[in-house]
Amino acid sequence: MSESVTPAAAFELLAAEPRMDIMQALVDARREGETPLSFSALRRRTGIDDSGRFNYHLGKLVDTFVEKGADGYGLSYAGSAIVAAVIAGAYTGSERKGPVDVEGACELCGADLAAEYVDGDLSVRCENDHGLFVTRFPPGAAASMEMETLLEVSTLRIYQRLELAATGRCAECFGPVETNQTTQPLEDSEMHVYRMECTRCGGEWRASAGSFLTFAPEVVSFFRRRGVDIHHAPPWTLIEGEREATVVSEEPYRLQFDLAAGDDRIRVVLDETGQVAETAIPD
Repeated sequence: MSESVTPAAAFELLAAEPRMDIMQALVDARREGETPLSFSALRRRTGIDDSGRFNYHLGKLVDTFVEKGADGYGLSYAGSAIVAAVIAGAYTGSERKGPVDVEGACELCGADLAAEYVDGDLSVRCENDHGLFVTRFPPGAAASMEMETLLEVSTLRIYQRLELAATGRCAECFGPVETNQTTQPLEDSEMHVYRMECTRCGGEWRASAGSFLTFAPEVVSFFRRRGVDIHHAPPWTLIEGEREATVVSEEPYRLQFDLAAGDDRIRVVLDETGQVAETAIPD
């Protein structure tokens, strides 16, 4: 954007239907490898016959959601982000899937598991309503996926978000993320949790400390050499030893895991942000 635009003003720019038609036309052209588009080519794609009317609405989008270059018009970064969200159904979609039985058993009670998707909410729960996996996923994108694919994609998405948050950045707006350690009740015990909050957009996430092990290079390598791919394992399954974490230092914060792959062991210590502070192979 050439000038700063308030969020309210940005969304107001999209209130007129011809402007969404313009942005959709640019998406279609980009998909076909034909961007940038000239003024006349873009107008033909939108079907807006009145040149003055088209020019008025296009002018409202330029420098915010549409870029004008020497060769014509294309979507700006902001325009691409808005259109992607609309296509994914983040604002307008509605979709239901399941419940569908999934492999595994509830780690808390041993009951069978089922996955269900309802209008943006994806969860894996047992019949006793233990929510082992709960996340959000855009309805428009979910509509084209079978439940198995939806779970795989959402799992990868969560791991990517956590990995970025562990480096101190928000996956939504790339603003700074503050991470705090806490615990939450878990049946007759408690679970170590990292709470992450973006200081820019206010987004908040919570994840078990064990989730951070799935993308730690030292841990992934240890298990991969033993034929186990934990990086693509469903979040509702556990690495042996993942639940028995121990706080070995409060200042600085250090959380220790003693993990197992068959007869082999690795000790992993996470710091206050979920990053690996040290590893060791016990004698």
